[in-house]
Amino acid sequence: MRSTFKILFYINRQKTKADGRTAILCRITIDGKSAAITTGEECKPSEWSTKQGLTTDRKTNQRLHEFRELVEKTYRNILTKDGVVSAELIKNHLQGIATNPTTLLAMSKAELQAVKESVGRSRAEGTYLNLSHSDRILREFVKDKGLQDISISTITEDLFEEYRFFLKKRGVKGTTINNNLCWLSRLMFRAVSKRIIRYNPFEHTKYEKEEKKIRFLQKSDVAKLMAMTMNDRETELARLMFVFSCFTGLAIADMENLQYGHIQMAADGRKYIHKERQKTKVEFIVPLHPIAEAIIRHCREEQEGNEEQQTVKEKGETLIFPRDCSRSVINTKLSIVGKACGIKERLSFHMARHTFGTMSLSAGIPIESIAKMMGHASISSTQIYAQVTDKKISEDMDRLIAKHSAKKEETVEREACELSDTSICKMEETA
Repeated sequence: MRSTFKILFYINRQKTKADGRTAILCRITIDGKSAAITTGEECKPSEWSTKQGLTTDRKTNQRLHEFRELVEKTYRNILTKDGVVSAELIKNHLQGIATNPTTLLAMSKAELQAVKESVGRSRAEGTYLNLSHSDRILREFVKDKGLQDISISTITEDLFEEYRFFLKKRGVKGTTINNNLCWLSRLMFRAVSKRIIRYNPFEHTKYEKEEKKIRFLQKSDVAKLMAMTMNDRETELARLMFVFSCFTGLAIADMENLQYGHIQMAADGRKYIHKERQKTKVEFIVPLHPIAEAIIRHCREEQEGNEEQQTVKEKGETLIFPRDCSRSVINTKLSIVGKACGIKERLSFHMARHTFGTMSLSAGIPIESIAKMMGHASISSTQIYAQVTDKKISEDMDRLIAKHSAKKEETVEREACELSDTSICKMEETA
């Protein structure tokens, strides 16, 4: 026989606190036997509707709805696992939530571990490394306060501002400050989902306002990189990969896993790259630019002389860019390439990707096509290149207007001088 399962939210109007509020309780009933448990929510008796089992506060009702879903999920899990369930079992299981981390750094460690376990499935390794950095900075902040850890239940909005000030003292940029503040807020949302606290104390806090700037190279700088050849093999590989990214838009992770099998031929005989992005798993298709094709041909010629590489090639798994060194080494070598070419800004592979986006848009390629080539999950990610291009056009127009105005002023001034000289001559003749 199927068990009867009911959930009822109620309040005890006889038990109110000094501030006039009372606890909202949950009664779980299974087969006529019930158990009561606190939801962690409160309200004034006048705000409670006995008929609806709700308050007049929308956010409180939302949290009660989430609590109901938690009870229902617990009921299903116990029933599936043990084959039998009771109201007391559900209550004990829900109260066992206290076994979850209840301090800030413990929560950070647990959340980071969860991200680490998802690397390769739903998360990229780079995401884990970035969050590891956020975890380390947060630990330094707690240590700077002279504490070993902070109880989550005692955290208020003030901690958010203290952490912001701590980050600013370190000279961290606005974007990095926001990334660290987001990690802190994320831990609070996690604590809410685990019913450790009732709401996120940072829910209405504001982050740093900073205009998002993308770094990209001008065509003249790209030409410098193309003309340069490096003697060191690893440095030359970094240069080739950077130039390749400038003409294909591929991210470093996609280039590291790019195989000759990803180069396909269209019906018109034109070659293109057909692959899935490592980061978003979104498919992208990029027509192969002649310069990118020349780089691939160069890499193939180098590999054909290597018997070991040839063996791998026969298996159809040859990487276009060999993984002879780590990504950190390639990044270090790339900065050497930039200095050798006289480029002031520090080169990065993300800069090469941005360069592809801006050059493509400047060449008149529709933004929808660029989004497909770059493997963007949303076209909103591509629109930033349109903003950059529009800004550049506006700046160029301002310079043109300023140049025209200067010429006009110069002409007026010259005409005024000529008129003045003529007037002086006439005056002298009259005298």
